[in-house]
Parts: sequence; C-alpha cells; structure tokens
Amino acid sequence: MKKSNTLPLALAILGLGAASSFAEIKINDNLSTSGFLDMSLNGYSPDSGDATLNASFDQFELDFMYKFGNISARADVNATPSFSSPGAPQPAPGTATSSTVYLEQGFVSYANAGGFGISAGRFLSSSGFEAAEPTGMFQYSYSKTLVYGYYQNGLNLSYTTPMFGLYGAVVSDLWNPQEFDVMKSPGFEGQVTLTPVAGVTAKAAYLFQMYDTTGTGGDDESQSLLNVWAQYAAGPITAAGEFNLLMNWGPGDFDGIGFLVMGNYKFTDKVAATLRYSAISIDDKNSATDDYDSEITVSPSYAISPNWLVLAEGKYELLPKKFDYAVESTFSF
Repeated sequence: MKKSNTLPLALAILGLGAASSFAEIKINDNLSTSGFLDMSLNGYSPDSGDATLNASFDQFELDFMYKFGNISARADVNATPSFSSPGAPQPAPGTATSSTVYLEQGFVSYANAGGFGISAGRFLSSSGFEAAEPTGMFQYSYSKTLVYGYYQNGLNLSYTTPMFGLYGAVVSDLWNPQEFDVMKSPGFEGQVTLTPVAGVTAKAAYLFQMYDTTGTGGDDESQSLLNVWAQYAAGPITAAGEFNLLMNWGPGDFDGIGFLVMGNYKFTDKVAATLRYSAISIDDKNSATDDYDSEITVSPSYAISPNWLVLAEGKYELLPKKFDYAVESTFSF
C-alpha cells in the first residue's frame, strides 16, 4: 500500500494498493483524470457438485480530480455490468438487473501547508488494509476479514505529518452507502496513523455506529469495529498483518475477531507473487460452538506494461470447503 502525507487521509486511502503507479492525465492546470478497466475469469470447485467458470467485465471507472490552490475536489464515476456489483445502487423490487453507471464517490477538500484537512461529501472509509479498488489489491479476492467501513456520506477532518496522522469522520452510515438519514444510523470513525521509519506504516481505526430500530429514536442499538494493521515495504518485499475486533455485530449482536497476514515479493520489475492467510471467528450466541472460517491464497502477477497488470489466483477456503480460482486483467490510466 502507498501512503500520502500531503493529502487528507480520506484522499490518501484511495491510492492504497499493490498495482504499478501511473500518472494522472492532465487536462488543464486545474483538472486531471485517471481510471481503470477491470475484467476477469473466475470460478470455484467445491468438494461436491459442479465446478464453475465465469468470464466477466467487472468494472470501468473514471475519476476526475480538481485542484484550486488549497481546495480540491474529486468525483469517481463507476460503470458496472449489473446492479449486484459492489457499491452499485440496488434495483427496485421486482425489476431486472442491468448495466448501470453511478457516482461512487464525490467530495470537496481543503488542505493547508500545516497538515490540516477537511472533506465533505461521499468518501471511502479510512479503515482496513485491503483496498476498495482492484488497482490497489495484491490479489484478485478479498480476505475473510473484510468487515471494513464502506463509502460514506458525511464530513471528515484530518491532520497529517511525515510521521503521524489523525483522522475523524461523522457520517450517515458506516457500512451502507445508500443510507442518507443521519438521525437513523449515525456513524463515527477515528484513526491514528504512525510512520515511524521509512517503509513502516501502522494504522488503528475505531468505528462506532448507532441504529434507530424503531424510527422514533426510542430503541437504539449499536455496533462497532476496531481495525488495526501494519505494513513493512522495502525493496522487493511487502509484508503486512491485520486484526479486526467486531463488537455487537449484526442482528444477533455477536462478537468476533478476524486476522490477516500476507507477503508479496517482486522477483523482477514485472513478476511478483503474493501469499495470504486470513481467518474470522464469530461468537454465535445461538450456537454451542463458534463459527471459524479461514482461507489461504497464492497469487502470481505479471506486469505487461507499467499500467497493465495480469494476475492469477488460487484460494482454498472453508465453510464450505472449496477451491476458488481466477485470472484478472486490470488496465490503469
């Protein structure tokens, strides 16, 4: 993952990941753009039953970045083949799914030379090690620990220095990008970032959300997440670990823990490989035993050019036991 000390953390989180860097396309002194095309072959082979293999164009994204001195703005437009794609608006009941174009995020920011920043609009949660976009992933799939906050509507503040950062946000919902009623499900997010030496990044985030279950404010519930991760990246080696603590989660108010360890090694400028293990354990109050699920992933990659990355993935997971496989092509511009 990459880290920026010059932009608010809500902006910096968008650049996290493993893909080769690429320059933004400058349209004029105030406007630039970037984006990507992502497609894949993917499927799975269960212990029993038929194997699958799907070919899909996963998404196209076009991002617009505006800069006017200390003030900047960003708008990400995403096109997906179906409403089932992550973050896409859900279809009305009884209607068929179809291709859609939607605004993934859009926000305005102010940042000064002293490290203070403020953003307002729709933006990505700062929580979590794994990136929201395929251009920021070390492999095709997400880990078992993916319980991060998502795209959110609200306001965030940040303060960054070369070795330390603070971030806080107030949003209408931490996990549902389609929720706009702040009184119904207000969410609060805070994060501390440490970069003590070159190559080392550590972040700790706490997310807390209230739910008005009656619509009148008289019966409130809440759920929260503690997310901590650290990364070491130097030369050809990237290694990281992550821990999640889930509290009062879901309709059953269950607790849980999740963790991730991964390593990526670049053999050459073009060839790299990733090994990842992740697991999640849920304390199910309605069951005599806890639910435990884990996976191990191997993913080699090849950079055809600085902005075209192809990778393969094999993943073995439990509950249910199956072997997942994929080949992904991501073209960035």
